[in-house]
Amino acid sequence: LSKWEEGFRFPKGRYIGHLGEAGEIGPETEALLVENNCDHGEFPDDAINELNDFLAMDVNRSDGEWKIPEEEIKSRRDMRNVRICSIDPATAKDLDDAVHITKIPASKFASEHYEIGVHIADVSYFVRPDTALDKEAKRRATTVYLVQQVIPMLPPILSEQLCSLNPGVDRLAFSCIWKMTLNGDLM
Repeated sequence: LSKWEEGFRFPKGRYIGHLGEAGEIGPETEALLVENNCDHGEFPDDAINELNDFLAMDVNRSDGEWKIPEEEIKSRRDMRNVRICSIDPATAKDLDDAVHITKIPASKFASEHYEIGVHIADVSYFVRPDTALDKEAKRRATTVYLVQQVIPMLPPILSEQLCSLNPGVDRLAFSCIWKMTLNGDLM
């Protein structure tokens, strides 16, 4: 619709294409996405090529798998020995949120307390500023969750694999960690 003037029974518009039969899930979903300007197409070739070039730099030569570079691991707090749990639903492919809570025994410096952490997958390692992938992610703005499908903000190699906090796999994350007393007061 381009115009629907007050007092007029019919709106004005232009035909841009046929989506399918009304009432069918595919066309109805397509209409919803188009109506809300939700980009649900393929990722542009330049963004994918840039990502592939970047990933090729850190591929483990023995097994062909991407591996976090040792210098990157050294520059961060290593949380691999902490029991961290995803807070995403069991059906999620992109596990990007996680938490941990650890009871810390009393010592001569502090009484018994808890360490609590919230961990978010670090996509910034892969999505560098002003790259084609960064521009595409900004344009998409968010991952869109529908009942029958997910439209990712980032290519699946990132959202479902390299930036997904999957169990037993080393991944990069941003973490916010704080300490609380047993009564819930911040320390």
